[in-house]
Amino acid sequence: MFSEDMRSEKINFTCEPEDKEYLRNWAAKEGRTLSNLVERIVKDAIIKDRENNQPTSNKKETA
Repeated sequence: MFSEDMRSEKINFTCEPEDKEYLRNWAAKEGRTLSNLVERIVKDAIIKDRENNQPTSNKKETA
């Protein structure tokens, strides 16, 4: 059994039926559940947003 701080939070959102079908097909191609795919997409977006919102002194310089 998970301790209370190890449990995942649930989130619900509404999308167009076509988008849901697209996500279902994408998840199936990757051998994932729809929920797992959406979680991965959200985590990737969070990482990208955090990188984009770092103070300039912490950002990696590009040549």
